[in-house]
Amino acid sequence: MKKRVISAIVALAIFIPLIILGGMWFKVAATILAVLGMKEFLSLPGEERRPRYVDMILYALVILLVFIDKNRITYYFLTILLPMLAVIYCNDNKKYNADNAFKLIGMTILVGTIFHQFTLIRNEGLMKFIYLFLITTLTDTYAHLGGTLIGKHKLAPKISPNKTWEGSIIGGIFGTLCAATFYFIFVDGTVNILGLLIITLFLSSLGQLGDLFFSAVKRNHSIKDFSNIMPGHGGVLDRLDSIIFVVIGYILLSGII
Repeated sequence: MKKRVISAIVALAIFIPLIILGGMWFKVAATILAVLGMKEFLSLPGEERRPRYVDMILYALVILLVFIDKNRITYYFLTILLPMLAVIYCNDNKKYNADNAFKLIGMTILVGTIFHQFTLIRNEGLMKFIYLFLITTLTDTYAHLGGTLIGKHKLAPKISPNKTWEGSIIGGIFGTLCAATFYFIFVDGTVNILGLLIITLFLSSLGQLGDLFFSAVKRNHSIKDFSNIMPGHGGVLDRLDSIIFVVIGYILLSGII
């Protein structure tokens, strides 16, 4: 517990100032986190057979996708093309094949797009950025509390045995109400309240799905955490699993919210 608290304090001390500052400082931080997140994907057990140069290509593509704002279609094209060309260059089906390439393309586009979106949301406004993180933080907190107090029915026992339907519902309700209240007070007091509640509940539900999805990835690879970069908390993907899906939802709803 002591290690967990200390690592959380250190992480907050580093990232809260960067989030407040925004701009180039935040973009650099987001790029570093994206590279670390990509490393966690590439380090999954059973995924280490590919040639080293493939990793270098993927890291470079992730950096470009996060950091560069212009000509993004070009970078998406390169993200698809280069890993596939590497299959031909490798010419070793057991070491690196087209199936591996398709999987890595998906990972690269996911990580690069999400962390780039983090920078765009922060540029839109600090309060909106906080609102999205409040959704996941409050949902997770109340879901854990509700599940501990009254949880009886397992939500997804094969993926995450400790999660319950009761906890999920309580987390969704309180996470939605608290985050929506924050949005109404600090972001836009003229927004339609019913619409805000519906959208926030949708994002809260996506966050919980994201948690389960990444838990399934870890279970499929028989690991507890993606890495140990934050002792007691796991890695970048462990900490940001819910917000990744929330940001995907935000991208879809960006014209509304």
